[in-house]
Amino acid sequence: MEETGVFNRLAAALPMDDRKSLLEKLKLDADTTALQPLYDDGDTPDAGVVDLKKKYAALPWYSRLFFWFAGLFRGKPPQVMFLNQQLARLGRLIEEQSPGIYDYEHDLLLPAFHRKASDLKDAARFFYDALDMSVNRDKGSFYAFLASLEIEDTHRRLLAETDLQRLAERHPDADDAALRQMALEAMDEGIASIGDEKRAVMYHNARTLHCLRELSAFLFDRLLVSFSIRLVCSAHLVNNYLRNLNNILYALKDAPPMPLLESLFIFILQDKAGTPEFNMEEEMKKLLAQAQEALAVIRGFNKTAPLNRILRCAERDMSILPRPVSGGEDWFSLYKEYWKHTVEKQFSDFIRKRRQEELMADFRNFFKGAGPQAVNMSVSRKLHLKGDLSLAFLRAFHAAVFLPELEPVLRPLLKESRAELSAAHTELSRIAEHINRLEGDIADTGDLGKRYAAALMDLSSLSVKRHKVQLVENEAADEAAKIVMRIRDALINMVRVLGGMLTESPEAGTAIKTLTGALELMDKITALEAEG
Repeated sequence: MEETGVFNRLAAALPMDDRKSLLEKLKLDADTTALQPLYDDGDTPDAGVVDLKKKYAALPWYSRLFFWFAGLFRGKPPQVMFLNQQLARLGRLIEEQSPGIYDYEHDLLLPAFHRKASDLKDAARFFYDALDMSVNRDKGSFYAFLASLEIEDTHRRLLAETDLQRLAERHPDADDAALRQMALEAMDEGIASIGDEKRAVMYHNARTLHCLRELSAFLFDRLLVSFSIRLVCSAHLVNNYLRNLNNILYALKDAPPMPLLESLFIFILQDKAGTPEFNMEEEMKKLLAQAQEALAVIRGFNKTAPLNRILRCAERDMSILPRPVSGGEDWFSLYKEYWKHTVEKQFSDFIRKRRQEELMADFRNFFKGAGPQAVNMSVSRKLHLKGDLSLAFLRAFHAAVFLPELEPVLRPLLKESRAELSAAHTELSRIAEHINRLEGDIADTGDLGKRYAAALMDLSSLSVKRHKVQLVENEAADEAAKIVMRIRDALINMVRVLGGMLTESPEAGTAIKTLTGALELMDKITALEAEG
């Protein structure tokens, strides 16, 4: 499963102690304003709900009389005149505190608003890219990685108590099904032990991520294109966009906590981590500076472009307030699902490791104490080749069994000119040639090796890059599979032909036994490789 793989790869590259040390350095490098609130709605007199009916009823009698006479001359109810006064005051307040943003008299958003909204769009773009390479790519793995810092005690407990090897050592008589059940129960107990305070921290992180995602996905272009050539626009014309943006910004009150930013940055940098001269700390500092700059823009927009006040004026409704934006509630279910998949994957790996150990014992028996020749089928760029164990076995079989043991037996039999035997012998004789050709193809100077290097250096999106890498790896795996199948067919044919010659040549019996043993081992290897 990709989630488990991503988490394990990142955790192996940056252990917990290193992450905590890096987090402390980031905190020291962070600007003092970095973690200040992004949206402060408590410093304005109109921050809460304004009930005009109550407010009007609380006016002195002479004020109500004034609005009555004003309404009488204009043919409007006194309450409407009072509303007009309140809106006019609010409009003047906007113009005084945020000059160039909004023209109340003409209900126009002005060029300064357009400029601020454009800057906000650019700032949000940073988080769009960051989220696309982390949370959007792999939610469960991201939450687990973040939790390893935020709820470290639970993380360490889950790692220790779901370890299948430890469980097997503590319960030597337990069968595989019992061990799996123990690990799952330990997982449930560990996750259930997360306290309310820690759950609240994780929920706050998840909600912040959701709000950042909503802001980065906001339709800024549709808002900005509504402005005329003079860069002005009727606020009432775009009130739906303003309402949506107001809700998002209000929900994104707090700056992302530093552990959340650190986790985002590590996910962003994971593909660069293996490149030469990569410096994690320096790269993290660069990303932190970009994040702080983006957050400063968001904070500045909230201070200089009072959306809620503008909306009240544009819609002539003093009761308008931002609506809560829901999201982030799914973190717990995703976190639990991640650990469930992790335990299942660990169990599969545990069983597979046992089978590998049994297979290695079969190897040693077949090769009379020696294991298969270690063959590195990966080029310097670490191309993963599925089927490399089968090829390693075939190369060892060719060098240690076929040439010294079977060749002397088969040579005399080939003189009888049996075409099938000759063809099978030729195929087995070329095992090393086939494997060497594939190794050359996936080397840095080979066709597949060059294409693999080009795929790794591709500057397109991460998904496209991964697809190109996977295509090369699949093609290499297909070539390996073709070699294995050709040799397997040759072994089967040779066993069949030698079986017909058994009465004529006693030596054929020894050869058949060796070849049959090789076939059995090959089938075990290919079955194991097919699973993983």
